[in-house]
Amino acid sequence: MRLLTFPLTTALLCASVVPATAQSMADAPNADSAALGQCILDKTTGGDRILVARWMAASLAMAPQMDGLIAVDAKAKQATDREMGGLFTRIFTVDCRPQAAKLLKAGDRQGVESAGGKLGQMAMRELMSDPRAMAALMAYMNYVDSSKIAEIAK
Repeated sequence: MRLLTFPLTTALLCASVVPATAQSMADAPNADSAALGQCILDKTTGGDRILVARWMAASLAMAPQMDGLIAVDAKAKQATDREMGGLFTRIFTVDCRPQAAKLLKAGDRQGVESAGGKLGQMAMRELMSDPRAMAALMAYMNYVDSSKIAEIAK
């Protein structure tokens, strides 16, 4: 059994929060991963999940594809990164220590990713419950040519 180093594991968990890792989350999680995922959901607060969503948005804004669309203040990004580091340290070393230790000692990267992804999913679900956010997401429908869509439904 190989023990993952803590910084690497934190990076894996942080990366797993981003929805782009949905591939690993699509696989059925093992019992240890499911236990860590449930613990993470049980031990995080609404404020924690808002932090996750803010961190995800600020991080995604750094992609060159977002140039001209989203701007994030460098100090605000650094502060959000610092808060995320604290959150994941708390989750791994305090809140969900026994569950995390099992996966870490087993070197189960996919299990860690899957468990961490649950937090990202919950953060996004909570954001989408906001009527303004949902309206903004659905605004593209104003530009869908429904007659062309209806045509293929015949």
